[in-house]
Amino acid sequence: MIIVVDTNIIFSGVLNPNGRISDLLLNSFQSFDFYAPTFILEELKKHRGKLLQISKLEEHELDFIQGVIIKKVKLIDIENISSKIWEKSLNLVHDVDEFDAPFIALSLQLKSPLWTGDKKLIRGLNKKGFNLVLDTKTISKMR
Repeated sequence: MIIVVDTNIIFSGVLNPNGRISDLLLNSFQSFDFYAPTFILEELKKHRGKLLQISKLEEHELDFIQGVIIKKVKLIDIENISSKIWEKSLNLVHDVDEFDAPFIALSLQLKSPLWTGDKKLIRGLNKKGFNLVLDTKTISKMR
């Protein structure tokens, strides 16, 4: 099954390499194929300082963990997503968080669920009838 992962899932996996989210990302290859927009690499760079501070990891340790996790995710260039899907994606997130639009767009493009820990996003999308959203508990049960 194809699953689109958002930034907070990747961050959680990096920040807690022995946790459930990291386990799911690293050890679910028989159940899931994880995808994310290439935009996620920019997010990792942008928040590198914060990730280092919170994790208390050395730079080389953070690089290693990020590398291991990102290798489990197929990255898709968001420029390959149609303008019609982009428009729909922006309409779904405009009053929730527009920074989530690339993940929603990829989910729509692949016709696959989005895995997120963002409860505000989940509620906002569900209110609009977008039910292709899964939380970590559901992913764990599915595996």
